[in-house]
Amino acid sequence: MPTYDPSVDYSDLIAAEAAKGVNANRQLLAQYEAARNAKITGERLPYAQTALYTSELGRPLGYYEAEDRSDYINEIYDEARELSLQALEGAYRRSSALYDAAAAQVPARYRAAKNSAASDAALTRQSINEQFAASGLNTGAGGQARLSLAVAEQGAMAQLDAERAAALNDIELKRADAEANYRAAVADAIAQSELERAQALYDEAVRVDSSYRSYSAELLEAWGLTAAGTPIAEEAPAAAGGYSAPARGSASGAKDAGGDKAGQGGQSVSEAELLRQMLSRIPGLTRENRATLIRDYYNDGRISYSEMQELLRTV
Repeated sequence: MPTYDPSVDYSDLIAAEAAKGVNANRQLLAQYEAARNAKITGERLPYAQTALYTSELGRPLGYYEAEDRSDYINEIYDEARELSLQALEGAYRRSSALYDAAAAQVPARYRAAKNSAASDAALTRQSINEQFAASGLNTGAGGQARLSLAVAEQGAMAQLDAERAAALNDIELKRADAEANYRAAVADAIAQSELERAQALYDEAVRVDSSYRSYSAELLEAWGLTAAGTPIAEEAPAAAGGYSAPARGSASGAKDAGGDKAGQGGQSVSEAELLRQMLSRIPGLTRENRATLIRDYYNDGRISYSEMQELLRTV
């Protein structure tokens, strides 16, 4: 049974690799899928197991009728996420502008209130002084009255200062709350976008995979290939009378469907060249089909890494 790491989220690894489209490593995807299935079984997780990529390993040679649109899906979700974030930022900037305007109005409003209170206090002092002068009250009574008026005026001014500070503080609290809501909305939008993107990419992979069609046995035979994509001559059983097909890579002149396997001067044709010839004569192969076949040859040890890279550049 495949092993797995309990701390690894294999669904994330599958989504990240599958997002590469035709450049995705199909064998690596199969390994991730096998590990995910093992983790679901071993950890008794409430998720369904899949066989989307593991089933490809033993799949006969064929082609995909559907074209992989993973790149287009990524472009759509990138654009949608950008528009969503722009809308959130615009709303936040508008609310911040309103708070800035409200905060700017507070000092002027309370300055006017303090001026009005000071003017009222001055009028009250003048009126009391005139009353005291007209009634002939002693200076002690007048001083006491003026002192009371001064204390009341200072209390009124202090109250206005406290109200001004409270109003500014209330605006800043609302501003901080709006910023926190904005940041939370941005995080939620990004998380939701990535979740929907991963689901869309998975659905696209399922759609493309369901379009896979195997070549008929007659067509493969006409091309001189087995269901696995190898030349028939390489796997032909011994014929009656003890004759058997030459082994792969021999210089004895064995032929595949495209011509002599041995080149001029008795030099055997490389596996990379045979693969190149095979890809050129099989119609209907998509870029993903070609890339998958090339990687399969590399994973089977039939071509080197540099040969794989060179072949992939021609896909």
